Amino acid sequence: MKRRYKSLFYSLIMSFALPFLFVFPSLALDVSVRVLVYRGKEFSVSGKFLSLYIRNSESQEIKSLSRIIGKLDTVNLVLDIVDNAQNTKRLELDSRTVLEITGSDISLNGITYRGGLRIISRNNSMLVINIVPLEEYLYGVVPSEVPFYWHQEALKAQAVLARTYTIKNIMSSVGRDYDLESTENSQVYRGKSGEYSSTTDAVNSTKGEVIYYGNSIASVYFHSTCGGHTESLKEVWGIEAPPYLNGVECQYCKESPWSEWERKIKREDWDRIIKDSNIELELNSSGRVSKLNGISGTKIRSAFNLPSTFIVGIEVRETEVIIKGKGYGHGVGVCQWGMKRMAELGFSYKEIISYYLPGVTVDAYRGF
Repeated sequence: MKRRYKSLFYSLIMSFALPFLFVFPSLALDVSVRVLVYRGKEFSVSGKFLSLYIRNSESQEIKSLSRIIGKLDTVNLVLDIVDNAQNTKRLELDSRTVLEITGSDISLNGITYRGGLRIISRNNSMLVINIVPLEEYLYGVVPSEVPFYWHQEALKAQAVLARTYTIKNIMSSVGRDYDLESTENSQVYRGKSGEYSSTTDAVNSTKGEVIYYGNSIASVYFHSTCGGHTESLKEVWGIEAPPYLNGVECQYCKESPWSEWERKIKREDWDRIIKDSNIELELNSSGRVSKLNGISGTKIRSAFNLPSTFIVGIEVRETEVIIKGKGYGHGVGVCQWGMKRMAELGFSYKEIISYYLPGVTVDAYRGF
């Protein structure tokens, strides 16, 4: 009899506790991302059953719209709104007005986005910010950063990297208008228009997983092709590098189209920057150019639009300069083409991440 009561008591406790055990992890994933997707003077938004929220001294909501066209002048924000019956109405609002748009199949300037849009004015331009749940944001990020047809383990690795990068940026963007941009300034994001089932599967199968170093979310970086050795964070941005961002040897990115490259520079452009036909190179521990004739490697790369600072040869001719090198991108963190090859060789996404970022772990997101 006592055993029966104990069993009943246990059942009651579990029936109460289990829902919370499953709900709490999902709450940690209930995070929205604010992504800057457009900056300019004009915009065009279309969709189904759009709702427009106008936030100013007299807030109002206008429902059942199919199109919203906006233009910013020096004083006013002019809106032409079209309802589902194709009736058009013009609104002239103060340029400081905040707009919020919700609905389904929302398209901004031809690109479809999940979530909603917020439109604000800053420095005589309109900022259009896509506010979207974290995991749905990643649906549009992963195929924008790597080809959708790559091996699933590589796609999973990219999903975990992108999720970690996003959360880290959200944590540091308090007080700002947005968390990330949709370009290479943050990570590339093409909205719902850029989604593929293979990359969506990669996001879903790693749902909630991020990269930790110790008990803290890691600072992660990734790039196209390292050229044989990843770079130290300190060499690129002058930031003291944690142990997992000091660079590792990589023999996996040789199939990249950027494993080797060559650039021709006009001699007059070269002389304008270098001002000397004698070449003095200083290399860092990864083999990249730290300085060229006293000028930092990152400045040289920017000045001549080079794929990387991994320069292996310079030939100064009478009318041109030939520069040969390896890799594409800053070189810090995970090499994406190396990631691809490792996946093809049978490494799991966690093993790939641990190889390029030694000492980290992949675990469920524990909240801010």
